[in-house]
Order: sequence, then C-alpha cells, then structure tokens
Amino acid sequence: MIIAPMACGSEPASEHIGAVFRRAALPAGLCLALLSQTALAAPARLPSRPAQAPSFARACTIAGPETKPLFASESTETTTSSEDEADDDSDDEDGDEEDEEDPPERGLILPGSSTCLSITGTVSAGLQRDSFRASRNGPPPPSNVTSFPVSAAFRIATSHELASGLRVGTAFGFTLYSPVDGASEPSIDEATILVGPWTFGLDSSRFSFWTGDEFIFSARVPSRTVGVIALELPLTESWTATLALEDPALGNTSSTAPVPTGRRVPDTIGRLVYEAGGWTVHGALALREIPGMPSRFGRAGIIGATYEGEALGHGWSLTAQLAGAIDGAPYLGSVLDARIVNRVLLASDATRGFSTVVSGRFEWTGELASNLYLSRYWLEVPLANQVRGEIRIDRLAANLVWTPVEGFKLGIENSVAWARIALSGREIAAGLAGRQISTQVFIERSF
Repeated sequence: MIIAPMACGSEPASEHIGAVFRRAALPAGLCLALLSQTALAAPARLPSRPAQAPSFARACTIAGPETKPLFASESTETTTSSEDEADDDSDDEDGDEEDEEDPPERGLILPGSSTCLSITGTVSAGLQRDSFRASRNGPPPPSNVTSFPVSAAFRIATSHELASGLRVGTAFGFTLYSPVDGASEPSIDEATILVGPWTFGLDSSRFSFWTGDEFIFSARVPSRTVGVIALELPLTESWTATLALEDPALGNTSSTAPVPTGRRVPDTIGRLVYEAGGWTVHGALALREIPGMPSRFGRAGIIGATYEGEALGHGWSLTAQLAGAIDGAPYLGSVLDARIVNRVLLASDATRGFSTVVSGRFEWTGELASNLYLSRYWLEVPLANQVRGEIRIDRLAANLVWTPVEGFKLGIENSVAWARIALSGREIAAGLAGRQISTQVFIERSF
C-alpha cells in the first residue's frame, strides 16, 4: 500500500482533494438546476419531421358500377340535375328513407388503403320435423325424423374506384352446414370479380328471378350457382339488359341438376329487367347445348314480376313467375325441386315442361311479417320404353317471422310437398315420391 507524503503545515492530500470537489459541487449543482429549469421551460429542439395526422378506418359502402344509360335523353339529364340542385335537402331526406328501407352494404376503408372492405354473415339454427307418406306405387317412405339444422354463411366484398373512374370489386361467399351422416362440405355461393359492367367468376344464374329468400329453406340447401361471364348495361333509367355466358358444371348447379358432358359451348342467357314505381319485371331467355348424336339445343324462357306497395299502413308485396323449357330442365323450379329431379333424370333425357310460383308477403307490424308461396313443377319425359314419363311436384309453404331488431329473426315455417314420379325403369329413392310435411322453428342472426 502506498501512502502519499504529507506536506508540512498543510492538510492531507485526500482532504485537499475532497475540499476541491466540495467547492466545485455547489456551482455544478446550481448549473444543473438552471439547466433543468430551462429544459422544463423550453423543450429541447429535435430534428424537424413532417407532421403526420393520425390514420383511422373510415366508413364506406360497397357501390355498384355507375354506368350511364345508353339511351338517356338530354332533357331527362337536365331535369334530373336541376331537381337535384333545387331540392338538396329533400333529396337527402329521401335518400335517408331509402337507406333505411334498403340499406347499402357497409364497410370500412382501412388505414393506408383506398379500398372499401365489407364482411357480412348470417348464422341460422333451429329445429325441424319431417314426416313422410309414400305414393301409391312408390317405395316405402322413410321414418319420421327430427333434426337440428345449423348453417353459417359469410361474405367478403371489396370495392375500389380507379383514377379513371372505373370501379373494380370482388366478392367471395360461402356457407357451412351442419354435418349430415357425419360429413359436411362448405358450399361456395359466390366468387366474382367485377370490372365496371362486367362480372367474372361464380355467381347465381342471370336466368333466375324468384329465389325464396323470405323462406328458411333458402338457408338450408346450397344455392344454384354457375360459372358466369356477364355484361350488364342500363338502357334507360328503368330498363337494364344483361348478356351472359354460363357453365353449370363449375357451380353448385352440378350437384342439383344433371349437366351433360362433352359440351362445346356454354349456356347463353339474355335478360331484360324493368324497375320503377314499385314494380320489378324480369324476362330472360336461355339456350344450352345438349351433346349427342346428333347434338341439339335446349331452350328456356321465364317471365316474372314483383310489386311492392302499402295499404292502410301495412307494407305488402306480390310475386308471380312462369318458366317454360324444352330440353332445359335445370332452368325450371326451385332448388328443392332440382334436388329431386337430379336423382331420377339423366342429362341426355329429352324433356319439356314448365314451373310456376306465386308468392306474397304481408307486414302486420314493423316487426312481424308473414310470407306464403305456392309452386308447381311439371316435366314430361318421353322415354323409349313407355308412352310418357312424368315428374310433378307441388309445394305450399307459409311462415311467420318476428324481427324485433335489425339483423335478428325468429320464426316458424311449415311446408307441404307432393311429388309424383312416373318413370319406368328408373329407381326411385324412398322419400322422393309421395307427400312430405316439414315444420321448422328457426332463429337467425345477421351481422
């Protein structure tokens, strides 16, 4: 250990150094105090950066293409623009009322994006009781059964407007069903790309009109979809024309109706729709190839109309539809009818027939409504081994639906179906021919 020598007549070196530090600590502390006060009074200057506003998701709506009518008159455009400028307030109120009656599909524009994204869904559950009675010459009926069907449908849609004003959108929807016989496969209901007036992908047929959305059976079975390329053009403010090429083999139609193989061209659909004054009128023609030796073409036509009105403070609507086809059975009837026909009919069978539907809705109150429909499906099948084959299906269904809040439904539905199938040499599965009564209590939640 080294000890420093002490100077004569002076303090030890350690004490001298400590005194120096003590004398220096006071001004240093004062300087630190002054600096701290200055720092609190004026923040330190940092390198400048451009200010950025906080980014949040913004509400938006999934808008369809805004295509100018082909035959819009100049007088109509001038009148419309002048009325819009003069009645801005009233138009806003009317628009709000229309939004309440038929709200658009709403979504969000995510931060850093200009694309509107919407995710919606519907979950349905209930109790169903089916009872069967066989036809006179048919196979024995299955036993009565009680089931608890559950389904969940989801849809993802986007909409984006380019700098040129062209609107581009996408949509993808699928449905999950409760397992049947230990297995359950999802059903793809929609997978489309929309570019202006064009639609590409998987979607419902442009031939179809009445889909039975007011009835719970529409959520219990896969929808009829097809591969489609469609061009939709507004002719006037009320009329819209559509031309489409469709392939049933690409969609769910292949599981509900026979699709011939070896076809060279897709089905061709032409449609004309009128919408004005509470009326919706739909007319369409279809042409499809039936391969064979020789090949032939099937054809189908449909006319349907819906009127929505109000009487004594109660809203109501009435729909009627009539379709006819020669070698075009997939274009007749509802999804329920097609499921039966698919199990007894071959794609090469020559057919001719028609289907018709009458459906009505009455709103008792703002929350309580009832729906009713009556349909008939008739198909003649001339076979080589008999004079005439025939398929006839009659249906009657009614329901009562309570909607206390938007997006929530609770109801009860009852339906009766009579099926008569006269096809010699064809195996008829139990439960297809005869009478079936179905009663369903259901609950549905949409978001």
